[in-house]
Amino acid sequence: MIHMMFTNEGCCSHGAKAIGVVRRILNRLKERKATLICISPISKYVVLASISALKRVKAPIAYIASLNQVDVDGGYTGWTPEEFKAYVFRAVEDLGVSSEIPIILQLDHGGPWLKDKHVASNYSYHDAVDSFLKSLEAFIRAGFNLIHIDTTVDMERSDRFAELETAANRTVDLISCAEEIAKQHGRRIEYEIGSDRWSYKPPEVLESFIKKVLSELRRRNIEESKVVFVATDVGTEVKPGNRAELSTVRAFSSLALKHGLYLKIHSGDYLENPEVLPESNVGGVNIGPMYAHVKYSVVKNLVLEKLSKETALELLSELNNLIAFSDKLAKYVDRDVGKVEEYKVGLASRYVWPIAQAEAFLDKVSNYTGIDVRLYLINKLIKEIEQYAIKLGLSDLAKDLQ
Repeated sequence: MIHMMFTNEGCCSHGAKAIGVVRRILNRLKERKATLICISPISKYVVLASISALKRVKAPIAYIASLNQVDVDGGYTGWTPEEFKAYVFRAVEDLGVSSEIPIILQLDHGGPWLKDKHVASNYSYHDAVDSFLKSLEAFIRAGFNLIHIDTTVDMERSDRFAELETAANRTVDLISCAEEIAKQHGRRIEYEIGSDRWSYKPPEVLESFIKKVLSELRRRNIEESKVVFVATDVGTEVKPGNRAELSTVRAFSSLALKHGLYLKIHSGDYLENPEVLPESNVGGVNIGPMYAHVKYSVVKNLVLEKLSKETALELLSELNNLIAFSDKLAKYVDRDVGKVEEYKVGLASRYVWPIAQAEAFLDKVSNYTGIDVRLYLINKLIKEIEQYAIKLGLSDLAKDLQ
């Protein structure tokens, strides 16, 4: 039987002091100067590649699924929480991954207005919370053991962001709800709080937020040690040339550790200096949209290399049209993809790769080139993920985390 980190942890009473599985992993990673790689499951290819990569590197991994990706309605990947977990289990067994490899499942950016539908439908706070709680129960019931509670968006305010005290109170309210749901399903849940979506907040502002959340958790007799991560904007961006500023990262990481938390950096895509994260005791780093760009670039380069210019441009036009007319693309780029930087088109392609038309397109490319494009893509992704994991200091740590 494959034993994953999200399978057997039961629910403890509010007064219990047991160390959760995620905190236990993070404590060991800190000792070994390593940072957890947290991958956004934008498609089945990324999941298969990341599992293969962690098998080769012998590294732990976390999957961070957003409400837009994985949800009760299937999200843009088509997976419900239960279906996503089942897919990971099957992939682990099919790829022969050792039972010693820790795999964490996390809901990323869980909260009101953090799903596109909440905003598009102009939900009130009550409606947005009600919708989120239905999703939250599905994630907990499925066996996700790490939940990011993000209450920093407030669509009822003119600036669209919650005030600090409001965000802190709503965070604790939703953790309380999660605890009740977890108790019903016999689960133990750990949490990430804060957000990079709030824009940059000075360390003293973030510290005030942390203090308010932890103080209110104590008042409600909820284990504050269940909060393992805090996220904030440290200046990283999802674009080529992305770098983490060492002094900023160290300042926020030290602040988090001071309060018994680990810093989680979001927007870790394209990061040119990931090695500064383990050096700074950063607990985890989120990465994912970049892998859609990797897939886009791999397909583009393959057809340009293997086919006539006319055929290659015809195929690329077909792919670009799929992306351009995706209902999600307007969030990122103009529909005239010819006027857009390639990496932005690649990032936006993550909404397209899971659909049937994209699968048919890959079949066509395979037929034209005589190459198994799916296997080719997965192998390219494996190399990308493997290199990143090594730079985060994760090599050969899986067994040490048991």
